[in-house]
Amino acid sequence: MFDERRYVPVLKWKQGEQKAIESLTITIKQGLTPLIEVAPIDWDFDNGTYKKTIDEHLDGFGEIVSRSWGIDGSVFVDLLYIEPNDRMASGQHPLGYVMDDLRLHFVKAIPVTACDRDATYNREVSTAHQQDGLGICIRLVEEDFDNLHTRIDGLLNSLHIGPTEVDLVIDYRHVDPDSRTRTTLLLTGLINSMPYLQGWRNIILCGTAIPKDLSEIGADNVGVIERTEWLIWKRLVQTNLLTRRPIFGDYGVAHPEPFEADPRLIRMSANIRYTGENKFIMFRGRDLRKNGYAQYYQLAAQVVAHPEYSGPQFSAGDHYIYEAANQVGTSGSPQTWRRAGTNHHWTYVVNDLSNVTLP
Repeated sequence: MFDERRYVPVLKWKQGEQKAIESLTITIKQGLTPLIEVAPIDWDFDNGTYKKTIDEHLDGFGEIVSRSWGIDGSVFVDLLYIEPNDRMASGQHPLGYVMDDLRLHFVKAIPVTACDRDATYNREVSTAHQQDGLGICIRLVEEDFDNLHTRIDGLLNSLHIGPTEVDLVIDYRHVDPDSRTRTTLLLTGLINSMPYLQGWRNIILCGTAIPKDLSEIGADNVGVIERTEWLIWKRLVQTNLLTRRPIFGDYGVAHPEPFEADPRLIRMSANIRYTGENKFIMFRGRDLRKNGYAQYYQLAAQVVAHPEYSGPQFSAGDHYIYEAANQVGTSGSPQTWRRAGTNHHWTYVVNDLSNVTLP
């Protein structure tokens, strides 16, 4: 069972997040257990087909997780974006391949399933648990709470497992800051009515207020988005609303849905996403194609000058921001800036959790 101050971030497992977790300090890594989503295979918009085969897409997965994570702690692994009928060239199920590869690289991996996964996927989940003895993670979304008891019992029976060996993720995905009170009340009722509430190994509450894009923040502006998921979790655990406290989880500085759009039609603006007290601070520049990457230098200088900047020693991400503000090295790219913002965010949340007052 996790300590109440454990942090479970959901990772899209793109290169920026891989590098962000790799550059965390050991102390920060010891405070979190990542939930890694295997990203969908990229689509080739020019040729109207996938850019890779499933074998190419998953090649080296275990080695990358081992290198990036690199400590004696478990991770959750979810293949929700892999097509159910995809199989490796050998005929093996992708989840079986991933679990074998992680095992080969000494990664303690807990497979994630959900109410919508097919029987073949769940057989692989059950097999992994039988082989490793690390348990299973079940991920619930809002649609699952209709007739939840029946759904849960059916899933537990098919997996041949009891609640004490299951980590339960209640994933409410995106939450509008304007709906914070309503969402808090909704989650209170959902958690308190959860089947086998006291029996689950861990209950993890996960969501984010990060929008799909930053279009509501004008160019050359600094916007603020409330960290609604954090405020909801604090209210739930600092009051007597719940009969069991959940673990905190979020999506870092990303929206829950993977970014899938034709890059030929996208006009991406330079931006730095920076986490502060109860808020995300969004430093937005202009169109990268028209104005170039050098504008990141000025955005970094704005971050360093902001009263909520944590200082260059706070995290690897903050050090990167500080150097860019002083125009040391290159100006970076959207990938490196997502890495910096994510690395700062994870460090910030682990520190937040260590300081929160629990009754």
